[in-house]
Amino acid sequence: MRYFLLLMIITVAGCAGRPAYQPGPTGEPEGSAGTVDEAGSAAAVQELVASSRASASGGDYALALADIERAIRIEPRNPYLWLELGEIHLARGDARQASAMARKAMSIAGDDRAAQAAAERLVERASGN
Repeated sequence: MRYFLLLMIITVAGCAGRPAYQPGPTGEPEGSAGTVDEAGSAAAVQELVASSRASASGGDYALALADIERAIRIEPRNPYLWLELGEIHLARGDARQASAMARKAMSIAGDDRAAQAAAERLVERASGN
């Protein structure tokens, strides 16, 4: 029983503060383990991101925006979702909004160097550099 409790404490502590959606090494989302609610919201965010990407690749930017905005309502402090939103704006030709979304991602990324770097690249691409 002690080992089970210790394992549960380590699992929960390891998940604290980590967004449910975060791109993995291949750029695909990874879910976080945790409570059932966290797992449910992580799955919902992952589904919304996948749907948004599919819509954007098909040229349906309105639906892509709607899906990613729903994901952001679930995890508003997740910089990767703001980057996804910026990518959609850039794909639809709105560089100003893309840059604004990248700056939002930077402001909430904290110590996440990957998110910071991705946001900086998006700002550069949006400005045409």
